[in-house]
Amino acid sequence: MRTLRYVIVDVFTSNALEGNPLAVFTGGEGVDDATMQALARETNLSETTFIQRATEGGTARLRIFTPAAEIPFAGHPVLGSAWVIARSTPIADVGFETGMGLIPVAIERDGGTLVGARMRQPDPLIGPADVDADELGRAIGVPLVGEPVRAANGIAHLLCPVADVAAARPDYQALERYGVETVYLWAPPVGDELRTRMFSPLDGVFEDPATGSAAGALGIHLLRTGAIGPGRITMVQGVEMRRPSYIEVDVAEDAPPVVGGQCAVVARGEFQL
Repeated sequence: MRTLRYVIVDVFTSNALEGNPLAVFTGGEGVDDATMQALARETNLSETTFIQRATEGGTARLRIFTPAAEIPFAGHPVLGSAWVIARSTPIADVGFETGMGLIPVAIERDGGTLVGARMRQPDPLIGPADVDADELGRAIGVPLVGEPVRAANGIAHLLCPVADVAAARPDYQALERYGVETVYLWAPPVGDELRTRMFSPLDGVFEDPATGSAAGALGIHLLRTGAIGPGRITMVQGVEMRRPSYIEVDVAEDAPPVVGGQCAVVARGEFQL
């Protein structure tokens, strides 16, 4: 019998039982792919990670699974896994080897207290959505107020501007036909904040309380279109799920997005297999 220990961490929040929950298996070395996928189904969270020994110069290798499949990159799994490592060692930086290459995470401390973490994400590829906006609006359940775009950074996103994300009533079967991992709704910025929601029926996750990969891609899109200037914007997600999340996105000209925030460790346990 093998014992596999895990940590549950709520990501993009400083409050327990808010943000996006993540299961982190700290001793993932030697766990076969089928078992990792089965454990991700068992936890039934939007993502589950397995920390393994580095092979390409990073701090560790990070495997990321949804309940349906392994994915090369995602935002809240990277941040939450780095937070778990940083709680147990006074490390200043974590470099995760992922399916999208090395993802660096800067650890922020106030004295000896862990207060934040920020990941430099892959630069997203952004282009036209090539969809019927009226049809997409019907699938989302709320009209679009601008042109949707596709973005890719290891995950395919459909970025959809709407007036009010809370008004969305998605038709999940209709959204599956767009063939993207995330349908990411965003409302126009108010000051240095904006509201978002994410739906992911292809991954078996109908709604996600915090989506760091989509937030980074959206930040770059907003910068390039002039909707925001260089600096930091906070994307507030998960409100409708009663799991408010605060995703801080730093954007600059000719640079990839830096996405960060806080986390809260809420549980520890073990599987005996």
